Amino acid sequence: GAGAGAGAGAARGAAGGPGAAGDRDTGAGGESDDDFKGLDPNRPTLRPRLYWFNALLTLALLTAMIMELLPIPVLFLIGAALALTVNFPHIPDQKARIAAHADNVLNVSGMVFAAAVFTGVLTGTGMVDHMANWLVDTIPDGMGPQMGLVTGLLSLPLTYFMSNDGFYFGVLPVLAEAGQAHGVSTLEIARASIVGQPLHMSSPLVPAVYVLVGMAKVEFGDHTRFVVKWAVLTSLVILAAGILFGII
Repeated sequence: GAGAGAGAGAARGAAGGPGAAGDRDTGAGGESDDDFKGLDPNRPTLRPRLYWFNALLTLALLTAMIMELLPIPVLFLIGAALALTVNFPHIPDQKARIAAHADNVLNVSGMVFAAAVFTGVLTGTGMVDHMANWLVDTIPDGMGPQMGLVTGLLSLPLTYFMSNDGFYFGVLPVLAEAGQAHGVSTLEIARASIVGQPLHMSSPLVPAVYVLVGMAKVEFGDHTRFVVKWAVLTSLVILAAGILFGII
């Protein structure tokens, strides 16, 4: 994931695309970073003569990813190397493009390692299994036939405070087994388990959030205070719709 993020960022920066963080240094007319209103149409990182090369490189990269020719991080790094070499043949220009994305790369890399350690500790020590069993034991027997609803509600906090791997490989199988004991199908439990994904995408355990927050120049705490309430509401609407249409 860290390699993929680094490669994607470098490739976008090499192509001079609108996602290049380095393009925010100055705006049109020499505006400061705080007064940034839009990308300078005459910025030096643009490569209009290489438009079709960059477009074909992007399509080739997507095709290779879909066909799984190589691991995704390897494909992104190869694509970034080709984009940098062709768009910026001089080494100092390549170093400037990489430096422009260094903050995002370091933030994402650090978060990926931290999330991996957190998930590894939860899984390796058996804490995920213990939490799953404890959750099932605390659910009243009368709620057994409503395990779809229970799973949907539990997916909100659990997918926010733990990784998807921890929830779907550790907690969900136990919930599905408890649901089957009360006549609730595993398919229904599976549907209910994805209700919390809108909230999960704002979790501190999702590295992409740090990239987007950094590019938007918003503090992560401010982002969380604004987004979480709407993400919870969205998840609850999805859950209610699933119940209304009989899916859950």
